[in-house]
Amino acid sequence: MGRHQTTSDDATKMRPQILLDDRPVHKVKITAFLLDAKEVTHEQYEQFVKARKHRTPYHWQQGKVPPELAKISIYNVNWNDAKAYCEWKGGRLPTEAEWEYAARGGKQAQIFPWGDKPDAKAARYGTEAGPGEPGKHPPNGYGLFDMSGNMAEWTNDWFEREYYKTSPPSDPAGPPTGQYKVIRGGAWSDPATRLTTFFRNWVRPTQRSANIGFRCTAR
Repeated sequence: MGRHQTTSDDATKMRPQILLDDRPVHKVKITAFLLDAKEVTHEQYEQFVKARKHRTPYHWQQGKVPPELAKISIYNVNWNDAKAYCEWKGGRLPTEAEWEYAARGGKQAQIFPWGDKPDAKAARYGTEAGPGEPGKHPPNGYGLFDMSGNMAEWTNDWFEREYYKTSPPSDPAGPPTGQYKVIRGGAWSDPATRLTTFFRNWVRPTQRSANIGFRCTAR
């Protein structure tokens, strides 16, 4: 787990400390788990809203999904919204370690789920067109779609910059508390540098954004 590749900045200590949160590389053992092949869509989230009378994302019209967004990955949901949906489905949000293991797709040293170079045909990123329908790009080695690009995804973990230095070797679940939650994978609006399997980003759990979505896991 973590960034396998070193850079010239690492050697000269020019890399900002905030960007060293993906080091050191460390071995992690994870109990077998299931992960949604695709990100949750608007129409799937609507079923949850109706069943639980949960609040709707603020971009919905009169509490309903705009028809053109039905198949598009859900967005404008905060961490608690995503957590509630996964629990309603009988699952939970993935840990950061589970997410990274899944994103790598069995290719432990690759930079992206598909290889070591950016590829506009492999993911939705660097665009102003907004999110798209999940599953429109090739899956990774585990049959998972959009692990990079389209939507950045909520994980269950609190963020701590130096957590990798002290994380347990089996089923790490992140710090017990924190101010920010970890999001992974990069989004439609991000450059390729944020789509790597090891890039860590963090936002407040209350944040609702047009470039953050999620998928669920279970054991």
